[in-house]
Amino acid sequence: MKKLSILIILMFFLPMIVWAESIEICIETRDFYPFFFVEKNVPKGILLDMVRDAMKPLGFEPVFKPYPFKRGLKMLEMGKSEAIIAPRIKNTKFRLPEDAFNENISKQRILQIDSVVVTIKSNYEYFGNVKTLPTPIRITLGDPIESLFNEYNLTVDDSLSGSINIKKLRRDKKGCVITTSFKAMTWLENPEYKDLIDVSTEPVVSRSYFLIFSKKSKISDDKVESIWNEIAKNRDSYIYPIKLFSGY
Repeated sequence: MKKLSILIILMFFLPMIVWAESIEICIETRDFYPFFFVEKNVPKGILLDMVRDAMKPLGFEPVFKPYPFKRGLKMLEMGKSEAIIAPRIKNTKFRLPEDAFNENISKQRILQIDSVVVTIKSNYEYFGNVKTLPTPIRITLGDPIESLFNEYNLTVDDSLSGSINIKKLRRDKKGCVITTSFKAMTWLENPEYKDLIDVSTEPVVSRSYFLIFSKKSKISDDKVESIWNEIAKNRDSYIYPIKLFSGY
């Protein structure tokens, strides 16, 4: 009788069990707090949370793997990873939203992220001319924005994190730090830095980040579209972003 009862209970609950399919997604190894970073060997960040929250209702469990950026792209090209979180990239082996390269911001992006200029308090103000940036220009190691500064032969100093860069700026009292507007605001709210620094209102770059799929991915086009739409729905809701950013 006891075995029969257990069997009935299992039969009742079994249809309710949903098995999530594990999907490997590449992220960059560089520190891009709070959007993506690795803490004690665990990938974390706002972009990862947004992807996870969009995929779970559709029966997918993302497994985030940190790689150097170029290696992550190669993993995608070969189909060894299903997707990557990255700015828009033109590659015939990748699947991006149809509006990813339109003049207007894509509706199916994950987020639009601005990189701004942080300087020691002075009369300097950034108005969009990269050549006027105070040097050395401090960035996080591996940030693709470095190629922009290399075009103008500007001196770049890269470090493992933004925290190291802001400390160098305070110590040397020259140059600038390129960081996200989110990170810059946290420094302006920090008593240690708020009276020492200025933050530009004009971004150096503004990049749309996407969940880019490999064309060799086992996920169907319809499912990919559903994931992108779920990301957009969450992002554009009123409460979701507030809860998300409050965790960082």
